[in-house]
Amino acid sequence: MACPLRAIKMEDPIPITIALLYDTYSSLFSQGLLASYLCETTCPKYPHDCSSQDPPTALELTNSTVDRTVFILEKDDYGIDTVVERKVKIALVKCPICKCRYRLLPADILPHKLYSLPVIEHAVSLYNRGDLSLRQVAWDQLYGERTPEHTTLHGWTEGLGAYCLGRAVGEVAIAVPATRILAELEIRFPQMKSLHSIPVWINPQRYRSQARLERLEACKRFEIIGTMLDVKNPWKFCELNRLIVSWGNSFGLGFRTGICCTPIEHIGSTDMRPWLQISTKEPLSCPIHGRSPPGDSK
Repeated sequence: MACPLRAIKMEDPIPITIALLYDTYSSLFSQGLLASYLCETTCPKYPHDCSSQDPPTALELTNSTVDRTVFILEKDDYGIDTVVERKVKIALVKCPICKCRYRLLPADILPHKLYSLPVIEHAVSLYNRGDLSLRQVAWDQLYGERTPEHTTLHGWTEGLGAYCLGRAVGEVAIAVPATRILAELEIRFPQMKSLHSIPVWINPQRYRSQARLERLEACKRFEIIGTMLDVKNPWKFCELNRLIVSWGNSFGLGFRTGICCTPIEHIGSTDMRPWLQISTKEPLSCPIHGRSPPGDSK
């Protein structure tokens, strides 16, 4: 007879965020000092499942960790930002009252994302300039062991744009809604009230529908938020995430990336690999059919 306990599937711990970047987070954890930074990190279920203590009880660090892969940006020997793969340890914390466990993520690693927030910001910022296509950013501007595909970049701009517009399709349950973030920013930073009046220009080659245009505009305005905050960290998305968590939120930024609801941009001759370009002077002996090569799907 099978043991009934084997039929019980333990739920994966929900990811929450702490206002530390991974380098600091990792250093504190290795020195046994991370627990002292949890005094303001409370159970996300408070006061629903936990007793209504005032103030709420801080989460406690457990002896357990989980390993996960993340692709981060590091400077190479020539000072170029390069995407490298890292195996990182994520600490597990628990609520002393309801006993729920959570994954404690640093502010530069988003839940369920392989690429760190600086990689996402770097790629999105390059694309927001307007002079580069999705393929040009992915093929020519990003360096490293495993750079994101152009379709991944399309998904990031789709999801981030929908998230910034407050569309449900771009939101995830384990993140603070963008509408709430903007409302908080306008209260704390008066200069944010002018955000929506700032004109943004989107290259017509970068979109093929009104919905895509709106998402690219929202994506570009989200990037502008970081410049208006006047922070020293060059990675503004990370600082914004830290700021959100420091307001007392257990969750930070988070947006869906697998939606791809709008058509991809216009494709030009510069978006073709040289070995894919066919000379028009040489007639083809037979028509070409079949799938695109791996990594170059349209």
